[in-house]
Amino acid sequence: MRQKNEKLKVYEFLYNRLPFSDDESEEYEAMQRMDLLEEHFDLYLKKINTSNMELFWHCEVIVGTDHELINVLIATEYCYYLFILHDYAGEHFINPFNILIDSSYEAVYDLNRTSKVYEKFKETLIDDGNFQRPIIIKHVVMNETFKLRKRPSDQFLSLKSLPYYLRAIEHSAVIRKKQPRPGLPS
Repeated sequence: MRQKNEKLKVYEFLYNRLPFSDDESEEYEAMQRMDLLEEHFDLYLKKINTSNMELFWHCEVIVGTDHELINVLIATEYCYYLFILHDYAGEHFINPFNILIDSSYEAVYDLNRTSKVYEKFKETLIDDGNFQRPIIIKHVVMNETFKLRKRPSDQFLSLKSLPYYLRAIEHSAVIRKKQPRPGLPS
């Protein structure tokens, strides 16, 4: 079950009680938008059986000097799935430098950060024994109008493909539960 971000709870409590700086107001609005995206994602999670999975919400990691928010981390017997939620709208494309560009040719997101997040989690999520579970990172665009033109990317999940992807995770988690990971007692 999804828990609301603790910092957002504090902001909501203090809202209209204390004056907020421009930065605090901007952060509060961003956290509200992120909470809505997570709530929307949670609706898809509720449609699958998560009993064989561990769910973690709001994992924040520091990559270099930047903070990167992993909205949902799903841990199964054999794999870690990290989901970064976005609300991009309209047509986008990925340029040769692996940067997501919108239709007005503005840089939206540096996809190179994904590999840095991967390396950070690879250092952090260390399993016991010889087996290291794979780490899969997906950017989930929670807006139906989002479209990638030119070359597609397997880094992105759309609202259309999200239910199928989550069902596949659910199915593999059930299969793996029947056949435990090597070196683990059943």
